[in-house]
Amino acid sequence: MYGPLKYYTEEFVKNLGDRAKEVLSYMYPAVTMSEESGEILIEADLPGFDKKDIKVRLENNAVIISATRKIDPKGNVMMNQRPEKVYKRLRVPFEIDQSVDVNAKYANGVLTVRVPAKGMKSVKID
Repeated sequence: MYGPLKYYTEEFVKNLGDRAKEVLSYMYPAVTMSEESGEILIEADLPGFDKKDIKVRLENNAVIISATRKIDPKGNVMMNQRPEKVYKRLRVPFEIDQSVDVNAKYANGVLTVRVPAKGMKSVKID
C-alpha cells in the first residue's frame, strides 16, 4: 500500500478504536436495578477492578458508581477496548433515605448496592 495512504488508514483505524472505547466507557458497566422489600437493588458488572478502586456516592435521587484501574498491556497492543475509567450515574424514581446505612458488596466482578427508599414499602397481597 502507498506510504501516506497506509499511514492515514492506520491513524483512522486507531482513532476509530479510541472513539469506540469512549462509547463503551459511557455504556459500561452493565447495570440491573430492581426493587426488593422496600430497597432498590443495583448490580453492576465491574470485572477486573479492585474493590479499593471502586467508589459509590449517593445524591438526592441518584447513585453514582465510579472506578479506575491501570491497564499495563504486554507486548504490541493491536486492540484495547477495556475501559480504565468508569462513571455511571443512576437516577432512581424516589428520594434516597440518607439517614439509613447503605450496603455495598463486591464479589466475583459484580458490585451489589442496596439503597433504602424513603417512603417506599412493599405491600403484601393476600
